Amino acid sequence: MRAARPCERSRQDGLHYLGVNEYAKWDALVAVSPQGSLFSKSWWLEAIGGEIRILGYYESGRLIAGIPLYFERRMGVRVCCMPKLTQTWGVVVEPLPGKRVNAAAHEMRILGTFARRLAEERVFFQAFHPANQNWLPFYWNGFRQTTHFTYVLDNLQDLGRVWDGLEQNARTKIRKAQKLGLVVKRCGPELVFNASVQSFERQKKPHPFSREYFERLFNSAKSNDAGECFAAVDSEGRVHDAVLLVWDCKRTYFLAGGGDSSLRNSGGGSLLVWHCLQFAAFRSRVFDFEGSMLEPVQTFFRSFGATQVAYNRIMKFPAWLRACLCVAGKL
Repeated sequence: MRAARPCERSRQDGLHYLGVNEYAKWDALVAVSPQGSLFSKSWWLEAIGGEIRILGYYESGRLIAGIPLYFERRMGVRVCCMPKLTQTWGVVVEPLPGKRVNAAAHEMRILGTFARRLAEERVFFQAFHPANQNWLPFYWNGFRQTTHFTYVLDNLQDLGRVWDGLEQNARTKIRKAQKLGLVVKRCGPELVFNASVQSFERQKKPHPFSREYFERLFNSAKSNDAGECFAAVDSEGRVHDAVLLVWDCKRTYFLAGGGDSSLRNSGGGSLLVWHCLQFAAFRSRVFDFEGSMLEPVQTFFRSFGATQVAYNRIMKFPAWLRACLCVAGKL
């Protein structure tokens, strides 16, 4: 992760790119912020690699807000966008004190400061954390928005309630897998990556990330006690489904996975998810299925009683690029 020198400051009041010596403050902010997640922690940003910087906002000598930024060059154009396997970022803000009306005005000032600075980027795209629903200052500064969805389960500590909330079909598939002798075991990232490749091949889509990148994220998460791989396997050692989980005390994420299309009727996928929910209950308050706009995928997630949660994708790019994306069906 590229770190700016502490003296490298934006002309906007209160903003500057954080130096390495400020990462501890940043991680402390992420921990207390409603918008903070493990995807914003410095160790995750370092694992991503490439050009990543953290734009911080200070008031009275305190870091109270910030946003991670990732830069790539595409077709010769410098693009500020989201890295692979990172669900959401957006502006991270500490809980603001005072009356609700005063806190709301304070938040508007902070978000407005970021929006004006980020409007200077030629191309900008980020998915904002579900807790960051206020994108109005970005609208005022020429940004656009689309709504996407994830699916979450709250209150994981009551697993009896979670089990009762499953659709009957989901419980039937779990019992079927158990009767067939399937078990869930820890596994290495190579099994999850291979399962993911199989799933994308089944959808006739290119695989979006490399094995090296995937294993680098896993190794970083594992070393920070924040990641584990699991696979549903049968008595012959065949992998039916596999997944990578990552977590912090707030949320556990169903980050990546897939399965063998020839074994889809075994119930292994449902058994694997149920195991993941039990595993996550001892680590996080919420389980995030990572969402999908694909109808079959969201149907599967909903079968576990998950609630649909909206989040915003915020973007800004030239008119010619928007036209190209519309033609390509990307907008």
